[in-house]
Amino acid sequence: MLLQWCTLGPSEKGGLAAIRFSCPVRVQSIRIFPSGFRPFSKSPDTVSQTKPQAFFLDVYFNAQPITSPDAKERPKHSNALVPTSIAYAGGQMDFTVDMGSEHATRLMIVKGDFEAVSMAIYGEVVSDSQASPSNYEPRPLPTLTAAPLSAALDPANSRDPTQLARQLLKLIPEAPELELVIRLVFCLKPSNEDWDLPEFPHLYPDLDNLPADFDLETALSLTTRPVPDDISSKVASQFTEKVAQCVSPKDKGPNQAYQVASILCNLASQHPSIAKGFLDKVDLHSVFDRTTLEDETTLLRLLYAAANTDISRRLDTPQILELLSSLTSDLNAERDMRSTAKRLLARIRGWSVLGDAFSNTQGDFIAAASTMQDIGTEEQSFGIWLESMILNEDVVTSLAENPVLPVVLPHLLSHRQISNPPSQDEFVAFVRAFVGVSCVLAVYAWSDSLPDERCRARTLSILRLWQSVDGYREIVNHLLLLRQMTFRLECMTDIDPPTQSGIDAEHILVDLAKDPRAILRSNFVKCILNIGTSTSFITDDERTLMRQAAFVVDDGFTGAVDELLRPIERPPTFGSLRTLRVALAYIERELDEDDESHLLDDFWDEAKCSLTACLSDLLVPIVEEIRSLFSLRHFPPPRRGQDVVAQLFWTADDILRLYLRLVPTYPLPMRMLRTLATNVADVFVCTDAADMRYSESSQPSVAAQETRQSCIDLIRVLGNQPPIVSGGKPGAQLVLRVLLEHGLQSDTLDPTHHLLQVFYLVDSLLPPEDCSESQRALWVQSVIPTALKELWTFCHSLDTENKLHLIRRLSALDQGAVAVGEWLLLEEVKDMSRAVQALREDDSAVKRRSITQAQVAHFFRFFADLLQGSLARWCTQSLAAADEATHLLASAFMTVYDLHLMPPYFGDLLESLAAEYDIFDNELRWAIVVGLWRSSQAPELSSGRLERRLGSSARILATITPSYLDPARTTAEIGSVLLTLARHTELVEGDAAHSVVSLLEWLAKTATSMPKMGSLHTVSSEQFGTFRDRLKDTLSVEWKQRLDAACCELVFGSASAPVQDSTPLPESIELSIHDIEELLRQNIPTPSTPPRRPLNQDVLGLVTVSPPALLRSPAVTGLTKTYSNNDFRQLRQSSARANTSRLPSMHVDVGVAMAA
Repeated sequence: MLLQWCTLGPSEKGGLAAIRFSCPVRVQSIRIFPSGFRPFSKSPDTVSQTKPQAFFLDVYFNAQPITSPDAKERPKHSNALVPTSIAYAGGQMDFTVDMGSEHATRLMIVKGDFEAVSMAIYGEVVSDSQASPSNYEPRPLPTLTAAPLSAALDPANSRDPTQLARQLLKLIPEAPELELVIRLVFCLKPSNEDWDLPEFPHLYPDLDNLPADFDLETALSLTTRPVPDDISSKVASQFTEKVAQCVSPKDKGPNQAYQVASILCNLASQHPSIAKGFLDKVDLHSVFDRTTLEDETTLLRLLYAAANTDISRRLDTPQILELLSSLTSDLNAERDMRSTAKRLLARIRGWSVLGDAFSNTQGDFIAAASTMQDIGTEEQSFGIWLESMILNEDVVTSLAENPVLPVVLPHLLSHRQISNPPSQDEFVAFVRAFVGVSCVLAVYAWSDSLPDERCRARTLSILRLWQSVDGYREIVNHLLLLRQMTFRLECMTDIDPPTQSGIDAEHILVDLAKDPRAILRSNFVKCILNIGTSTSFITDDERTLMRQAAFVVDDGFTGAVDELLRPIERPPTFGSLRTLRVALAYIERELDEDDESHLLDDFWDEAKCSLTACLSDLLVPIVEEIRSLFSLRHFPPPRRGQDVVAQLFWTADDILRLYLRLVPTYPLPMRMLRTLATNVADVFVCTDAADMRYSESSQPSVAAQETRQSCIDLIRVLGNQPPIVSGGKPGAQLVLRVLLEHGLQSDTLDPTHHLLQVFYLVDSLLPPEDCSESQRALWVQSVIPTALKELWTFCHSLDTENKLHLIRRLSALDQGAVAVGEWLLLEEVKDMSRAVQALREDDSAVKRRSITQAQVAHFFRFFADLLQGSLARWCTQSLAAADEATHLLASAFMTVYDLHLMPPYFGDLLESLAAEYDIFDNELRWAIVVGLWRSSQAPELSSGRLERRLGSSARILATITPSYLDPARTTAEIGSVLLTLARHTELVEGDAAHSVVSLLEWLAKTATSMPKMGSLHTVSSEQFGTFRDRLKDTLSVEWKQRLDAACCELVFGSASAPVQDSTPLPESIELSIHDIEELLRQNIPTPSTPPRRPLNQDVLGLVTVSPPALLRSPAVTGLTKTYSNNDFRQLRQSSARANTSRLPSMHVDVGVAMAA
């Protein structure tokens, strides 16, 4: 809400103005309006007055603490002033004020060198009497949808990505073409004297009138200036011919090679026709050999020139590639030279990959992006490459042939390994965005050099906008680290009065410094350290934090080690975490550039501990902080800004990636390995929690997803760690046990979520199905057998779907060697059998019985899913191979029948078992038959299922040995089926009717040897007669005769027994907190006083041992001592070493027996 509108004028002395609010307020933003502006549409007479156009303001707020209505004491009001600063650069500007929720203000003081300032102050009124709401009414959070970039500011979706830069150049009067700007800014930088010439920038070499003593030195001097793009082909041909004549194969030496390489470097940024003409006339193989390439300057010039596609193509010959390869592998050569040769080799091959990526949908887009990333680190290479991208007809045509499609820009400049390669359309959009941003940077450099404030301000505002757009951000930040860009931004931080371009430059620098890897660049470190105190946006605290991070790099290896050894700030802040990440990034860079063993030795000498031990000490507090953000114990969770949360995850990710570098070569000791695996599991759990808490595009979510992949990668690497000593444990054995144990120890995290996430890690740790035989043998013989107890406990705690997946993975890995899958299945059957037995014997509370029922229901769901999936055959064979399993399963089934319970999916489960009945014994077959009969009585059963179940039961029943069956139980179950079918005769037709007849025929046939089988006393003859008549209506003549023949052998009762319906078992159960407390309380024994033992009259029972003070006392002269009166008190006071809380004895004549 609008708190105040005013136009302030300064006092005569000190330039002060003040605003007094009528009540405590919390200011949220201040908006300053330029002169002549009408801020309110409903009040046209209100006109703002602000003079001058730009100035600095110091704003002070009187801090007044806010008290809650329930507070017993009211804090005293203080006169403390909270300062802030405002840099007004003209126009309408908003300034955010963060006063927090604990303070308000009634006084605002403004100080500055101004004549008048019109401002609107927005915020809210604060009252001490505000009470907390009695009822909480949840409201949905507003959904923020990111607005897409306008077409004019989105070169990724433009056929001509240079269009925006060309339009910006038009803001400069008499501006040159973009191609010339790029050439002068990045490649052929003019001297200071050239800038002062009137014809600048159109200073071209005179190629028409070449001197008579023309040589390579003259040619090199001429090419340092840009050649006009409209140069005639004749002049260009004559010039290149003249230069080629100066190249003598006989004068094959370092000097000529350097001059040719330098001319190539200068021509690389000129019009493509000149470089092509020169390459057509000069044989590069006759100029460059192993001797000439050993000159580092020559090699560096060739590296720059290779950024041109035509030159790179001419260097891509077997002879030159072989020379470069030999140089990179020569250990006697200097490290910088080998590094340059390696980069040149990669650049030559990279241009080939990049050109192929424009037309090949299956191109290597990641390698092509890596080439662009390397080129974007040097101004010379960058300018030459950019000229090729906008001038070379082949490149321009192949890029333009790709359609413009609305795609999401991929992140291809990340230092992390890219797991999902982009599509060709995404890569083409990335290239267009890269070219568009590069051209705008060239325009910014040109406008800053002139300077032209209008163009510079517009360009910087676009760059600042791109820094906030996903996809453009990494491109802009990568290219802004060029040496001249950081220098130009640095120069714009000290401008008085403030300008919008200066404010934008400071914003860009602050955002750029948020990336720790950016601070590794020496030119950016210099930029940060040179930022002065008179800044418009960068505060003193922010400048201090940026300098703190820059000093780590400036101090070199010692500074990085000292930062790693410093304790983690608790609670962590963005600045402290960034500084730590800079140190980690510095160590990672040193590992890339130096020999790992040398660096680890240097670290030991500097830190007096190993790098892995230091990383372990760093990771523990970081993980603790991450866990606290998602702990159930902290409600509400601790308040952390999203930037801090993201930095926490990124810090953990940096540490994990260093472990990824070190562990394969330097295995960890067992204790450190256990600690690391536990911490990785905790971080992995929290990454998923962060993904659910924060929006998908937010920094914490992005950081969590990146860290999540590092957790998976590191767990796999730890699992592949070999034993440190001969006969030791492999890493997989220890890591698996740690994860299985830790999955059930969530501590303060959500236990269900914790278990599920740890299961994902275990699944990632297990070898894939196509693993090598040696790896399979290691797991089957050495890893899994040592963790069977933990594996069963962990597997039993999983939900049905994930339990099936784990058993499937283990059985596929085991392939029957150890039968771990079969053992887990047997343990599940045992656990279900115990639960069913508990239902039979349990007379406990209803809630506990409901939990047991749900446990049984979950097993049957798991069993049904197992029998319906790809492991159905394996499951039935595993059960049949274990007599104990079939017995337990059959007994449990029968107990369930006796209790008249109906588990979920029971009918489908029995149908699956019935399909493999021939491999089971009589006991399980009979249990399956009874189950099929029971499931046939379920309500709302379809006729198709009824036919299948009755038919299967009849087939299985015929294979059971009759002597095994109990006639009373058999006839009772069949009678129950018949009574149920009699109530639903509409379902009994076709195959179902035939199955009923077959069942009655079996009874009649069995009754000949077992007469009791023919007695169906539970079914009345009258009711059966009615059912038989309806059944005949659906049968053919043959089946009617068979039915009559069977009925003649059966005896029915006078009255039907009532059919008891089965109770469905619930799949889920709802318990309140009070129910859970009551269930837990039942296991706590009632406290009671232990019974007193009767006094033992034995003499030894009266022997006591004297306190040590008595034993050491000089008053003790014998084995016994009788004290009288107050001797005991005096004796205690005489011993200064006695330390007991026992009160002095008030008894007299106490006899103490001493034992020698």
